[in-house]
Amino acid sequence: MEEAVGVVMLRGDTVFFNPRWKASLYAGLFLACGWPLLLSAQTLQLDPTRILSQPLPAAPEPAPEVIAQGYLYLEPNQMRFEALFDATTVLKWAGLPAGISLDGAAQKVVTEALAAKAAEWCLVGTTTPAPGTFLGASMIKGKPGATLPFEEGATLSTREAMVGLIWEFPLPPVPESIVIQWTGYLLDQKSLPIRVFYGAKSEVIEAEAGIKLLKWRSKGKLVMPVPLAAVPQIASLPPWRLPLASAAWFLGGLIFLFFLKKQNQGLPGGTLTFLGAWLIGALLTWPLFVLKIPRDSGVADIREAADAETILTPLLRNVYRAFDHRTESEIYDTLARSVDGELLRRLYLETLQALTIEGREGTRVTISEFSAEVLAVKENPEGRGFTAECQWTALGTVGHWGHAHTRVNRYTADVTVSPVNAEWKIVKLEVREARRI
Repeated sequence: MEEAVGVVMLRGDTVFFNPRWKASLYAGLFLACGWPLLLSAQTLQLDPTRILSQPLPAAPEPAPEVIAQGYLYLEPNQMRFEALFDATTVLKWAGLPAGISLDGAAQKVVTEALAAKAAEWCLVGTTTPAPGTFLGASMIKGKPGATLPFEEGATLSTREAMVGLIWEFPLPPVPESIVIQWTGYLLDQKSLPIRVFYGAKSEVIEAEAGIKLLKWRSKGKLVMPVPLAAVPQIASLPPWRLPLASAAWFLGGLIFLFFLKKQNQGLPGGTLTFLGAWLIGALLTWPLFVLKIPRDSGVADIREAADAETILTPLLRNVYRAFDHRTESEIYDTLARSVDGELLRRLYLETLQALTIEGREGTRVTISEFSAEVLAVKENPEGRGFTAECQWTALGTVGHWGHAHTRVNRYTADVTVSPVNAEWKIVKLEVREARRI
């Protein structure tokens, strides 16, 4: 079959062409005529000024980090349990609106809502779980182990806010194990990682909702608390001993002897027999009814700085070690080993404040290092003993919210030491300079 042929008249000439070429011809004409328009349109789309003027799509804000972390601190005579939760989770759990920030009033509402329910969430003991002292809830800024300082009541971003809980429990010396019962799982939380701090080391255990009790075995990891320093004693002279029974026997024998002489009568049984019985009776009654008459103690005059430092250093160290105890009565009993008189009450209050870190939680450091130096010694103007110009430094540490806090106390003071009941005691302290770092 022959193909159909089209005819086109162009400038009087006859041109024959195949119809299939129509598409190619139209396409060529379209590109030749429409290319400038396409180029112009393409140029408009790639105009950098128009690209930069267009707003970029906002990146989705990441979800707030969910925080649930526990800490157990094994300190001298005390266990302290702390738990941290992110503020967003606490707000949802308490049914409170979750804004982008929390002012002072909102922080108070959040902490009170959590504290109202949390008192019974934590039980800790050495054989069976037991309730402790619940210290309440606090607002904290930052992350676990990396908390940041902020002024109480200041507005805080919800995303960087945490709520912390604290309990205190007694700790006997060197327990075999620690038993924990935790029930404070918020919303869909099913576990709570707990870092146990003992000395300079720590371990991680985990409480789970399906397990009622969690046990941590000490296995010799805990060491015995360091005993208090011995209070310097004063070498006292032995008392005079007056044997009253022997004195009465001897005096009675003399009276009887003079009575016989006055009557011109001989001694019964002869002189030797009488004297023998008299002496034997005195020896037999010697330990009976002995009266002890005290003598002045042999208090040496302290004039050298080295001698004063030997006495004063253990006394000052024991003042700080008294606060290893947690009850007021035990602290006072230990302080009384080194301090006497009206100074006892004032030293209790001042030292307690010096060892407590900032914050309403009332966490107290434990003294790990202590040193003292006596610069000069003079007589006690108010009686026996001596007054020393002394400098001392006490370094304390405490774990809190997952990291360690340190407190350094440096003092320069005049300390008066006097003998009390055959022991040296601090009776007066006048601070010249105090630094707390």
